[in-house]
Amino acid sequence: MISMQKYWLKKLSAVFAFFGLSLGVQMPALSFELADIERDQGNFILGFLTGYAAHELGHIVVSDSLGYESEFDGVTIVYPDANLEGKDLVRISSSGYQFQWVASEIALRYRESGDLSIAADNYSAGVVAAHIAISAAYLTILRDHKDGDIVGLAKGTGFDKNELALTLAIPAVLDTWRLFGNEVPGWVPTVSAGSKALGLAWIWNFE
Repeated sequence: MISMQKYWLKKLSAVFAFFGLSLGVQMPALSFELADIERDQGNFILGFLTGYAAHELGHIVVSDSLGYESEFDGVTIVYPDANLEGKDLVRISSSGYQFQWVASEIALRYRESGDLSIAADNYSAGVVAAHIAISAAYLTILRDHKDGDIVGLAKGTGFDKNELALTLAIPAVLDTWRLFGNEVPGWVPTVSAGSKALGLAWIWNFE
């Protein structure tokens, strides 16, 4: 069963990578203004919590698929008695990013697909805001956390954690532009989706 779960996770990541690279230029939606939150705070907060949940769910789903138990230690997911290393450590440490990339891309594509209701727009913006906030946190205050995603990735890959944090922040920087920018160039959504797709492909082909 574990091998089948790993097989389908790799297939799904490959499919998302393919579509992310082949979607072509997508016209950005109208910019989201912070003042828009006041129109529907509830749905923005719900979207933000959904984005956060997607990150944590990623850790649970991927660790379970690889045969490791996970549990919450406060707001952090840990893997008791697990000796994680190599590709398993890379896949589990990055799994929160993987799921938030997918969630944020779906939300942004939804916003860019046409006119939305206030509720739908605020919810989608909340999902993307969570992705941006989590990426910013791991670029700064959580970068050196001993149980954090960046430290885990650094151990698993042997790469410098500062360089990893900066690289993983690229999609969030582009998505900040997509969400809040005015007259965003049409290539920005394509490059953003492509960076996520390439990240997924690299993670699941890392040996």
